[in-house]
Amino acid sequence: MRPVLVLLQSHCLLSMFAGVCVPVVVGSLPPALPWHVSCPVRCAPTVDCNDLLLTKLPLPIPPDTHTLRLQSNLLSALDTAVLHGLPNLTDLDLSQNRFSHVRTITQSYSIPSLLSLHLEENHLGHLPEDSFSTLPALQELFLSHNNLRSIALPERGFVALKSLLSFYDNLLTKVPTQALRRVPGLKFLDLNKNHIKMIETGDFQDMVHLKELGLNNMEELVSIERAALKNLPELTKLEITNNPRLSYIHPQAFLQLSRLESLMLNSNSLSALHQHIMFSLPSLQEVSLHSNPLRCDSIYNTIKSFFIDSTLLLISIFNYKPDVKVTTSKRS
Repeated sequence: MRPVLVLLQSHCLLSMFAGVCVPVVVGSLPPALPWHVSCPVRCAPTVDCNDLLLTKLPLPIPPDTHTLRLQSNLLSALDTAVLHGLPNLTDLDLSQNRFSHVRTITQSYSIPSLLSLHLEENHLGHLPEDSFSTLPALQELFLSHNNLRSIALPERGFVALKSLLSFYDNLLTKVPTQALRRVPGLKFLDLNKNHIKMIETGDFQDMVHLKELGLNNMEELVSIERAALKNLPELTKLEITNNPRLSYIHPQAFLQLSRLESLMLNSNSLSALHQHIMFSLPSLQEVSLHSNPLRCDSIYNTIKSFFIDSTLLLISIFNYKPDVKVTTSKRS
């Protein structure tokens, strides 16, 4: 079958076959196509305009476009009327551009079909309360590597956001608790590599659908307070690693985490871990504690008590990661 070529004014090229989409990001075809994406018979069109030094949207964009890639350009604002005219647009990549204000991205036109938005490596410093309110179906939002210091989300703006919210590598000094309470269906939250100093009481309370939480690589994190994580009934994996100043976790920091299976606490500055922490996690299967300055008496007593009363524990304690499975019977 002969391919149908769509050449945009800015030299974005979309090549569509019956079963394959082949986007090309140059003005003419190279000797060999750089890559291809296999897809179903009814191919979802992709327009790839990465690395073209664009300062505005290329026109015309095929109206049946599903994925629009605009990574590594010079965009600082968007004509959202153009995007509004793409009724099938589900994935928009605006990473590595020059956006400093969310309003220059969303403005007033709704993009009702958009499911995934990439804004990594821009210059965003604040998310105002009307952020992304024109994206009612959004399920994934990537905001890593920006300059975010504060976040305020619309009260009903993120009802559909259920998959992933990433704030990796920003300048947050506190958990954005109020904003997170407006994302009730969220399953995966990435707060890694921020400037958060303390995880406080109620910071993650009642995020009832959250499955995985990352609190890693925080240079300034020193403590996790009582009931910092409470009533997270679907949480199965918690990572709190590579925080060089984290020396204290309250014995009751984790409450009502009935399904937590994996607890990663390696590479911190913990000298002790209260046994109540592990006893409060009835589904715990895996604990990682290596690369901490743990006192032998503290960790021995904790592990001894837990082994006696547990059914399964996979544990890594020292500066290596052995696969050690311990199966015991509960005391009658």
